[in-house]
Amino acid sequence: MTRRARGPFLAGIPAVLLGAALAACSTTYDTSSTTAPATTSTVFVPSGSTADLLAAISTEVAALSERLVDNEGQREALARIEAQWDAARPDVERQRPELLASFDAAIAQVQRSVERRRPADADKASKNLVTLIAAFER
Repeated sequence: MTRRARGPFLAGIPAVLLGAALAACSTTYDTSSTTAPATTSTVFVPSGSTADLLAAISTEVAALSERLVDNEGQREALARIEAQWDAARPDVERQRPELLASFDAAIAQVQRSVERRRPADADKASKNLVTLIAAFER
C-alpha cells in the first residue's frame, strides 16, 4: 500500500476523533445567576396643583445629580419626574404655551442625563427648570 492509498483512511480518523471530542463537550448554562431578582414596585401617582407639581419636579431634578454620582435611584427619580411632568404639562400648555417647548427641552435633558449618566446635564436641567418655573409663576 502506498502512502497515498492510506491518506483518505487516516484523514477520516482525526475527523471522527474530533467529532467524538466535541460530542463529549457539553455546555451548561447556569441561569440562576442571570435571572433578575423579583422586586416589588409601587406606582407613583402625582397629585397637587400645577405649582406643586412643578416644585416637586424641581426638587427631584435638583437631587438627581447626586443620585447619578452615587448611581442609585436615578431611574426611579426619572419615573417620578416624568409622571409629574405628564400631570403638569396640560396646565402649562393651557396657561403658558410659549414656555412649553422650553419645559419639554429641559425634561428631555433630564432624561438624557439619566440615560447617559451625566450629572452635569442634570445640573443644567435643574437650573433651566428653576428659571422656567419662575417664569411660569409670573
